Amino acid sequence: MTKTKIPVGLPYPNPTKAYWQTPPLPISDHRTTPNLPSTAKYVVVGSGVSGAVITHKLLKAEPSAKIVMLEARQTCSGATGRNGGHCQPGWYTHFKDDLEMYGEEEALKMEKLEEDNVRNVGEFVKKHSIDCDLRAVELFDITTDQKKFDDVLASLNARREVRYYDAESTVLTKHRIWSKKDTREKLLVPEGVGAISFPAFKLSPYKFVCGILEMCLNKGLNLQTNTPVLEVAPISTRDGRKRWIVHTERGVIMAEKVILATNAYTSALYPPLSAFIIPTRAQIAAVRPGSNIPVKSILEPRSYGLENSYSGEYMQTRSEGTSGAGDVIIGGGRRLGTHGEQPVLDDTTIHPVISDYLRHACTLYFGKENWGEEGETLMEWTGIMGYTADSQPVVGEAPGQEGLFLSVGFNGHGMALTFQSAEALVQIIQGKEKQLDEWFPKCYRISRVPKLER
Repeated sequence: MTKTKIPVGLPYPNPTKAYWQTPPLPISDHRTTPNLPSTAKYVVVGSGVSGAVITHKLLKAEPSAKIVMLEARQTCSGATGRNGGHCQPGWYTHFKDDLEMYGEEEALKMEKLEEDNVRNVGEFVKKHSIDCDLRAVELFDITTDQKKFDDVLASLNARREVRYYDAESTVLTKHRIWSKKDTREKLLVPEGVGAISFPAFKLSPYKFVCGILEMCLNKGLNLQTNTPVLEVAPISTRDGRKRWIVHTERGVIMAEKVILATNAYTSALYPPLSAFIIPTRAQIAAVRPGSNIPVKSILEPRSYGLENSYSGEYMQTRSEGTSGAGDVIIGGGRRLGTHGEQPVLDDTTIHPVISDYLRHACTLYFGKENWGEEGETLMEWTGIMGYTADSQPVVGEAPGQEGLFLSVGFNGHGMALTFQSAEALVQIIQGKEKQLDEWFPKCYRISRVPKLER
């Protein structure tokens, strides 16, 4: 069998138009200075949630630090600005597997990090009054497949067995289990076999990140959009200090430290991860709700994870959409694409089979009677995620490459992982790595990546 070659490259020009970026914000094509600065203490590559949060935390720790952020396309035009708008601690479904693979201590660290991340995003938005349409909701994971529901229940049982629900537990989320009868009658999913619900947020990820970047600009960040980075290379200065030369289409910058917040595109700048990070295309549609579904009572106060025997979707409803209240944002259908839409770097097109599926997915789950006549499709778009070979993020200083740092590979779950991963990376940069042992999972660190290709 021929092994599939994983493509390596930069973001494609002219990607599909994402719902969140319609219209784009004024920061979209921002360049703080007409020309690139020749030097910087930090160069951050990537303007998504990872790059934005890392930069904010660095400026908080080092207010006078000279930081340049480089973005290949428009501000937040990658995976963050193209995702489904969910911020949820949804990987509880993996707990049983994580427990068996990594042990109790690591599995609980992973759970707590995710839940701290979601809580901290909500608190950060409120503290800084970021206008990103943040709403606290109850998220419902609903399935029509009995085996999948049994697997989820097994994960919840595994958490109980490790004293997850003890009064002393520092893990936050408690889950409600919905019966088949309630799933069908109260949640309006006629073929549902059960559901799990828990607190979460929905938001505009694009507005969230742009809000953070506006704060960073006010603190001295130099943001340069439409500036692809072609290469980062180490050099030694005449006085023996190690520096990094960042090559772009518009010139070079010499930096003390470089931070790659480049997710699926990381291998283009750090080839050792070329066999470890798999670029994966996600597809999303914005549709009008059906004619019968109660938007105010069923859709707006909630967000959804939907699962059947052959696909999985995620859905939320906007209270104020581009065409008025009630735009439904539904993503998924990846398993119906070409090889699960892996490996794919092209977000300039949509997959026609997935497109057709997403247009009718709400009717599939809620049923024709409950959903009613399908509304028009408003917009469809794609985005490129970074999946890793072991399904865990990659965070830390590149082995043997002093001054090169990465926070990448979030497996389509970045809104629930990147905020705390940014905190971990900044602690590493600040020389406080030993403090991480108490809370940051070892299986997220770059040091665990086996046999990095050089």
